[in-house]
Amino acid sequence: MFINDLPNDCLWMIFDSFFNLEELIKLSKVCSRWSNLISVRFSRVKYLLNENTIDHIDYTKLWIRDPETIGNHNLRELLPNLRILDISADFYGRGEKLEDFSQLINNNTKIKGLIGLDFVNYHNLNLENIEMFAMDMFNYTKVFRPDQLKQIHFSEFYMQYLFEIIEYFPNLKRLNISMFDGEEIRYNGPEMSNLKILESYTFEGHDNCSAFHLMDFCPSLESAFMKNFPEDDFIDLSLKNYNLRDLVIEMPTQEDMNWSFLRDLLSKYPNLHNLAIRMSDEIEDCHVEELVEILPEVKLLDFRKCENITQRSADFLAKYCAKSKRSIKIYYDCEKEPIDWPKYDTPRESIVHGLDFMKHCFYKSFSNLPFLIDE
Repeated sequence: MFINDLPNDCLWMIFDSFFNLEELIKLSKVCSRWSNLISVRFSRVKYLLNENTIDHIDYTKLWIRDPETIGNHNLRELLPNLRILDISADFYGRGEKLEDFSQLINNNTKIKGLIGLDFVNYHNLNLENIEMFAMDMFNYTKVFRPDQLKQIHFSEFYMQYLFEIIEYFPNLKRLNISMFDGEEIRYNGPEMSNLKILESYTFEGHDNCSAFHLMDFCPSLESAFMKNFPEDDFIDLSLKNYNLRDLVIEMPTQEDMNWSFLRDLLSKYPNLHNLAIRMSDEIEDCHVEELVEILPEVKLLDFRKCENITQRSADFLAKYCAKSKRSIKIYYDCEKEPIDWPKYDTPRESIVHGLDFMKHCFYKSFSNLPFLIDE
């Protein structure tokens, strides 16, 4: 049997095994039948990546090898439902032209997110339809309208500019910032009343920026990932956040927190359901009993990468749950981790679908958090 004798369903299965844009374009030129079948494959693509980071079957993603493909083919027609484009910095200088990007992006109402735009040349593009953006800090007022962005990922950021950003984009739903400052900076700007997810990292040696203090300005916050020096006299320990459900605290290298501060901090979030603390030597088995009293709604504790949480904590929780009729899962470093436990720190997916912090962020390290989460 020749390959063209196969029914359409079989050919679709074959084409579904390809995730490189250039390969699919070549296959589509074999004949009109293949072109029509592959156009169905293309119509399912929402995210175009600049490297092959697709480690599982996901028909919404393709990766592009050659930047010149953007100029040599009409991707607006080939990928009619494209929503997010990853044009990270390593794409530049490899033969593409900025006008090629403009043909794809300008006045394209389907594209809602960009990753890694060249901040030198962004002013040549029309970004009026963009809602999600990931890159280094730049002059955003030149290309975005007030209240345009709903999601921001800044890889290099100065805390002193946060006031202006929040004032300009008051309806942010997710904010991911890596901060550094040479002086003590405390946020004292407008509330981020719509923010649902906050992820913050303070570079080592710049621990004067407190994201825990920042959380006090996020009354609707549901999920947070903090990689910061945590102890801060500016935190209002009396102020409660009853909406926070998920919290990850990852200790920077050579930093830690004392238990008394952590206990007071967690008491601010009485409805917390899922808590992860990683890279801490201060938290020990003896503290787990206090944690379940501080957090009456907690359902999951993840202490992987904490050397002093052991089987002893798991045994305590088993007895405690049987007696109190609560259900609390615990994950910790053990010799034979059960296969049904969620894997910790799988490789980064730059783009993920669904604003689900537990699925996409909770079990990651900060460096592997997604750039953009498409709602």
